[in-house]
Amino acid sequence: MRKNKTLTFVLLSAMVLSANAFVIDWNKIVHWAGSGNNKAAMVVQFADNGPEEAYVWGYRWDDGQTPSGEDMFRAIAKESSDLTLFTQFTGIMGSTVCGIGYSDGHTISDFLEFDFDGAKSDSRVSFNYFSANTSMGQTSVPGWDTPDMCDDAIAASKTAHILEHPINARAYGYAAYDYDWWQVFDRTDADHQRWNAGWYDGYWSYWVGGVDSDNFSYSGLGMTSRKLKDGDVDGWKFQSLEGPVVMVAGGRRQQNALPKDADASTGASTQWHNLNYVHFSTDGVGSVESDNGSSMVEVFNLEGMRVLAVDSSVPASEFFERLEKGVYIVRSGKVVRKVIKK
Repeated sequence: MRKNKTLTFVLLSAMVLSANAFVIDWNKIVHWAGSGNNKAAMVVQFADNGPEEAYVWGYRWDDGQTPSGEDMFRAIAKESSDLTLFTQFTGIMGSTVCGIGYSDGHTISDFLEFDFDGAKSDSRVSFNYFSANTSMGQTSVPGWDTPDMCDDAIAASKTAHILEHPINARAYGYAAYDYDWWQVFDRTDADHQRWNAGWYDGYWSYWVGGVDSDNFSYSGLGMTSRKLKDGDVDGWKFQSLEGPVVMVAGGRRQQNALPKDADASTGASTQWHNLNYVHFSTDGVGSVESDNGSSMVEVFNLEGMRVLAVDSSVPASEFFERLEKGVYIVRSGKVVRKVIKK
């Protein structure tokens, strides 16, 4: 579901953002989901204190299929080793992206908590956990079962890689837009265990276009309604929000200026960080394994550049000899390994 924002309501935070645009290089994408002749890419950029980089995944599908942006996101999260999707069914327009996590082995879920006390006392949240807000279409309540339901959803996401918000419009007629209260605590590696979730303090903006981000536009549709075509690129960027008016000397009210890179219709930042195609690699060095569904083995350097592609029937020892000394990421289908050539 699309989050509507207006210039009179929105001011983005003054967080420093890279001034880089990007052009997707399909040959650099290491992490793919799905199979088929058609391809799309997804770029995710966080607004936490981690590295200023945007992460790239690829998605494939067969001719004759018409996948949505949601289909791509779910497929990538399901098959990935590092992406966690937090989503909620919010009504007739489909599902909303409530939050996104990025961590090796999905460890971010180990630190994720729902602050029920904060949510039920937040006046911005129209959903009522104890007495149905019928004016918003709410039909029932979860009551004191809410914390357990949310804990169960978090636990399930550790294996599913998708956190399905249980307090949704399908179950209660109206969704609890309480995403600001789903946060991580006591992370052991904040640079590589990344998380942003929100609705009022910030939200995940949705950008659509082709390989060149200069041609991106803020999506007028949510991910459920977005229909992909070959070569499409979807971008997800967390936008922190602040109020548009501040008090200045003498008690006067002053309108804050929007950032220079703001989208004209939404106020959302249009800037993107440098792309990270490689993400994490698996621990240790093992033999290269071939996926039965893949006919190619691809080798990438740590900058994401593909340096070698061979048929999977070629013995690993043979193509390994072609590499110079260094560290490489080797991919065959869904199998990814880190190898070191000494």
